Amino acid sequence: MKRQTVIRKIAEHICALKLNHPVRVGVSGITASGKTTFANELAKEIQNQGRTVIRTSIDHFHNPRAIRYSQGKESAKGYYEDAHDYKAISERLLKPLGPNGTMRYEIQSHDLETDMYIHSESVLASEDTIFIVDGTFLFKEELKHLFDYKVFIETDFKIARERGSKREAQAFGSEEKAGEMFLQRYHAACHMYIEEHAPKDCADVVVNNNHIEEPVVVFTNL
Repeated sequence: MKRQTVIRKIAEHICALKLNHPVRVGVSGITASGKTTFANELAKEIQNQGRTVIRTSIDHFHNPRAIRYSQGKESAKGYYEDAHDYKAISERLLKPLGPNGTMRYEIQSHDLETDMYIHSESVLASEDTIFIVDGTFLFKEELKHLFDYKVFIETDFKIARERGSKREAQAFGSEEKAGEMFLQRYHAACHMYIEEHAPKDCADVVVNNNHIEEPVVVFTNL
């Protein structure tokens, strides 16, 4: 199935949801699976279908460096346990937008560049808004029930590592060093995530993204 057809079908499913609060969509997958790109394309398609979309990422809810790297900069366990501030994303974004929530939300709690916490004025959401959040560990037990629709982007580790190594080559000094970091930290942490939380099993739709232009999609909630 062509990529745009897949995205259109998923967008139609999301737009068809009838809730008394905004729709909270989570897009998860291993690091470099293509989840951020997919979430951006999904947001554009939903906008084309006439709905208001707010985009954010769990990467806007990082912990400060002192916490993130407390178990070591290359620690997979540290990345898995300490990278993100789940309390902040729950209390500032996901819970307020859910049933009986205040409808007042924030889309960021931390600035990665300055390593500073951010306390911005909350914004009032409208009921028909669709929020799309992407992130590697979104469907951990403490978060997955806070999403109304869950998309899991499934990509083979080898393929994701090759894509990620090219993408991060400059940041790590070379493609080889980036590949080593994926093996030791990022993807080792993703193995923990999959083994502990089975994120694919709770998803409403699974998109195999090995072949970007022709992804394979399975709707699990039909």
